[in-house]
Amino acid sequence: MAEPAEVPKGDHSPAASKDSVQTPRRQGLKNFVLALKHINEASVAENVKQRFSDYVTIALVVLCILSLVVAVSLDVPPGVKFLPLAFTVGAVLFYIINRMGIIISLTARQALIVWQILVAGFWLGVTSAMLVMLVSMYCLSQMGP
Repeated sequence: MAEPAEVPKGDHSPAASKDSVQTPRRQGLKNFVLALKHINEASVAENVKQRFSDYVTIALVVLCILSLVVAVSLDVPPGVKFLPLAFTVGAVLFYIINRMGIIISLTARQALIVWQILVAGFWLGVTSAMLVMLVSMYCLSQMGP
């Protein structure tokens, strides 16, 4: 009986994962650091091209940050303060919609992992926003009239 072929480093295609020797999983911080290194290398790779929507997304993030800072720092009516929030939510939805097509190119396991990370990021954002809101309300209530 022939021994299974080794999977080349970085080859995570469905064909490569079948009947192959799998390396042991790394745990914790080492895995996190290696993942960040891999992402950094991929972001500067010559064969990776950014699409126009990537640049639009970057510009939207900058505009969202600036609009939120202006809404908080200037004395504007409450209705106007809502606009940067709505703009930010729209920009996040635009970002997610433009990235969901990537999932089609992944294996079922990879797609599930990406989806779980997306959902975890959503819940992290929701709980972080609520924590900031609660701390802000507490600080404002302690200031008094």
